[in-house]
Amino acid sequence: MSFFIDRFNRRKSPLALAAFGAALLDMAVFGLLYAFLAKPLHDAVSLGSAAATVTVHALIIAVLGTAVCCLLFLLKDKRVAPYGFLGLAVLLLVFYAVAFLLEEDARPLMLYIITLYGLAPVLVGNAVTWPIYLKMKRANPALNHRKTIAEELREAVEKEASKNPGRMEPSVATQPGEAPVPETPATAEEAMFGLQADCSAAASRSAQEEAMLLYEDDEDEEESDY
Repeated sequence: MSFFIDRFNRRKSPLALAAFGAALLDMAVFGLLYAFLAKPLHDAVSLGSAAATVTVHALIIAVLGTAVCCLLFLLKDKRVAPYGFLGLAVLLLVFYAVAFLLEEDARPLMLYIITLYGLAPVLVGNAVTWPIYLKMKRANPALNHRKTIAEELREAVEKEASKNPGRMEPSVATQPGEAPVPETPATAEEAMFGLQADCSAAASRSAQEEAMLLYEDDEDEEESDY
């Protein structure tokens, strides 16, 4: 149970898995934006130098992708959005580490591609989502309050009772201030064994009555002989 419940009797939050999934989702969003907006931006925005033009294109795509990924703030756990960009930064470091393992001829080109497509989304995304999350946390201190198992079960019972109020009515009338005592119907086994017990009691009583009748008959015969 320690894999699922912590020492405070709270259900462990799968935040690491959610952050990894959000990082993959952010990567897919930025990849689609680069695929569909690279050529239109190249035709629409052109500066004096190629490096400045590429930087502006990367910043525009990074801002648009961050705006789309900020929709993750609509989830119940608000930490998924900033932790997703943090996971995206970890993935970027992994790509850099893999690029350094390549041969010297292919290493500069791979580092350029990773920096071109990955650095701007990571910087802009983390610079935007973390201040938003911290502001939301200051406005609502109980934003990340984790409930215990008992609290979750109590809320589930109350929610079920609100959905089906008729099922919570007591089956028997009780005095004011007394808790209703539900009647437990007898099961099939209890009914069967109860019937067998009644039959055996009736059989035993009939045997005893027959023995008494026979004993009385014997006494009457003896008295008549005398």
